[in-house]
Amino acid sequence: MNTSRYRQNGAMGSLIFAILIFGGMISLGAKVVPVYMDHNTMSTILDKMAEEPGMGSRGDGGIREEMRKRFKLNNIRDFDLGKHVSIERHGRGTDVMLDYEVRIPLVSNLDLLASFNKKVELRD
Repeated sequence: MNTSRYRQNGAMGSLIFAILIFGGMISLGAKVVPVYMDHNTMSTILDKMAEEPGMGSRGDGGIREEMRKRFKLNNIRDFDLGKHVSIERHGRGTDVMLDYEVRIPLVSNLDLLASFNKKVELRD
């Protein structure tokens, strides 16, 4: 009886399983990485706005318009600033809060939910 034949079949099954797992991880990464890259871009935009003097003295509409321009320049287009950005003014300055969730469809009725929030204080 030749046992090497049975070992080869087991190795082939393990290889196919490893390829499926690896392919699934690549597929998941291809869906998740762009979401985090967009958030990183938006976070960097807010940080740069916070470094600019006089940004906090602008009106709410002016701040949102500046964000809209910078988002569009960085290819972030379908983002509702009115819904996901809040601006609060207080004695120390102006706080801009970015708070949103992204739902990523995986398979059928299974989704992945990513929640992000960022707060910066604008200088007057």
